[in-house]
Amino acid sequence: MAEFSIEGNGRIERTAIYFNGQQLDGVREVFVNISEDGEFDVLLMYIGIDGQPYTKNVFTDYLDNVKTEPAGFTDEEAQTLNLLTIVSDGSLDSTVVARNNEEQFGVVRLYVHIKAPSVQDGKGLRSWFGGAKSIPERAEFVAEITYREDDGQLTTEGVF
Repeated sequence: MAEFSIEGNGRIERTAIYFNGQQLDGVREVFVNISEDGEFDVLLMYIGIDGQPYTKNVFTDYLDNVKTEPAGFTDEEAQTLNLLTIVSDGSLDSTVVARNNEEQFGVVRLYVHIKAPSVQDGKGLRSWFGGAKSIPERAEFVAEITYREDDGQLTTEGVF
């Protein structure tokens, strides 16, 4: 099972992306769309060590030429941030979602789209889907999680 994490405060410049505990460098876009209806997209667009752009499904593809870097936040800084972690083998049934190291229950949908302003229009994840998904072509930071409460009602809240 692989582990994918996003640590931040809701601002692109204060966000770090981790894969199996290593902080990734060169990440330009992150798209997470997991729902109880069977949607399971966890995509990453990054610039590799060879300078080429890559778009990969984090849980089903090998991250070719990925760059890593030392942790960008001190332990003290990290305490002021929120941590979203997804542990999975690529199937919905075996996926665990955690916020600040606490497993989340009753998750109906998790949607995250983080896009750095340096991604040129037409070169982002939208082009990978061929327009089938509604993914904006501008800098963006959206992270929402929807829960089913005990009484059956749905509530949505921001992740960061």
